[in-house]
Amino acid sequence: MRKLVWKLLSILVMILIFWFSNQNASASNLQSGWFYHLFHGHIQVWFIRKAAHMSIYALLAFCVYQAQEKPTIKTTLGIVILYACTDEFHQLFIPGRSGSPIDVGIDTLGALILLGLYKKLSK
Repeated sequence: MRKLVWKLLSILVMILIFWFSNQNASASNLQSGWFYHLFHGHIQVWFIRKAAHMSIYALLAFCVYQAQEKPTIKTTLGIVILYACTDEFHQLFIPGRSGSPIDVGIDTLGALILLGLYKKLSK
């Protein structure tokens, strides 16, 4: 039952990522902008967006890792990278958005950091 819950959470995170990626450029900028104004413009919107990429893919990696019967970092990263690639491809069809291999790398970095910390702290 526990693995099923993690599988459902993985799917929910994927749906959330898809929903954010499906926003056109104007809507996406508005979503980032409120956070930017919260800190009175002291941090760059670019940094906020990349930190959000890393965070959501870290969450996805954790859920996918927990959902596996015999969890491995290799399998988890494979799933996360594949999903990040499809997400960037999807954005090519959204007005004002683009797909970026750099974003796939940032997404992967978020997953790697979380998985590394999790493995280190769970020992």
